[in-house]
This record gives sequence, structure tokens and C-alpha cells, in this order.
Amino acid sequence: MKFTKIALLISSLTLVACSSSTTSQGTFIANEATNYLMPKCPTSDLTATKARNQIAPAVLECLGHDEFVNLAGLPSDRPIVISFWASWCTVCADDAISFNAAHKKLSGKVNFLGIAYQDEEKKSIAAAYKWQLPFPSVQDPRSLLREFYAINGLPVTLLVDKEGKVVERITGPIGSPEDFTNRVSGKLISY
Repeated sequence: MKFTKIALLISSLTLVACSSSTTSQGTFIANEATNYLMPKCPTSDLTATKARNQIAPAVLECLGHDEFVNLAGLPSDRPIVISFWASWCTVCADDAISFNAAHKKLSGKVNFLGIAYQDEEKKSIAAAYKWQLPFPSVQDPRSLLREFYAINGLPVTLLVDKEGKVVERITGPIGSPEDFTNRVSGKLISY
């Protein structure tokens, strides 16, 4: 466990050293029917080396962009929904409808971030296009986050409060669009 944390920290710092400072608004990905604008990843503090509560100190490449995101360095202005998904995950494809509905209704109150897990970049981009994911994703093709989040299968969805505490972990399907939106709202938004 100690070795894994050290390896994760070393890989994160290596990626920070190689990161790009470009600020593109999005990247068009050529596809069969049209172009899909890959959502731009959030800006993060790439130098953060300690976990922010239950947010891993891992620097991962933004899907479809030449920039990096440090999960521990993400802004803490809003709660966040983190979705571990992959193009080969059939349940993930079904869940996309619920994620799209929740994002549409809760955008501005809750941040969303996908993690394309154990997947090839081209296949992840094709799936994001096919599912029309409205939120950004980072890539974890080598399972760097496996131990930190105890990922044993997909999908996994984490509802994380502003302090970085995982308030709910959903393993498997997230439910109907209305049920998932209400679940996120009830767990993460204070009225």
C-alpha cells in the first residue's frame, strides 16, 4: 500500500513536469456523422501532492486534450460527481442518459468529471462522442487509481462533497435519469 502511494505520487509529479499550459476551449474530434467537441477539463493545481480528504493526488491526462488534471488540485467550490467508465462497459453506455440528464439539471451547482478507466484513448473518445457526454473526462488507462478507490469493476460513481469526502459510492448502474438526478441533488446540494 505504501509502495502504491509512493508510485502514484512519483507518476503524478512526472506528469506535472511534462504538462502543457495551453488553454484551448475544446478539441473537435472527427467522427462518422459529425464533429464532437470534447469538453475542456477543469483547471487544477498541478503541484498538489497530498490527497484532499478522499480525492487522490493523481495527475491524469485530459481526454481529447494535451493538458493534465491533478485530482487533488481540483477546485473545491462545488461538490463533484466522479464517474469511472470505459468504452467496453455496457452498463456505462446505459448510464450515459442519466449522467446527461443530471448534468443538464445540476450544472453550475455540481461539477462532473469522468475517468476513462482501463481504456484506449481512441475508443474512449469514440464512446464519449456516441454517448454525447457533456462533461470532461481524464484518462487512467494503467489503473493508477485502482487501489486508492478500490476499483474492482465498472461502472463506479462517486458523489463527493466540497471538502473532498466521498458521501456515496455507487457500484453498478446509477438508475433512471430522474432517480439519479434526485440522488445527486439530495446528497450534494444544500438547500
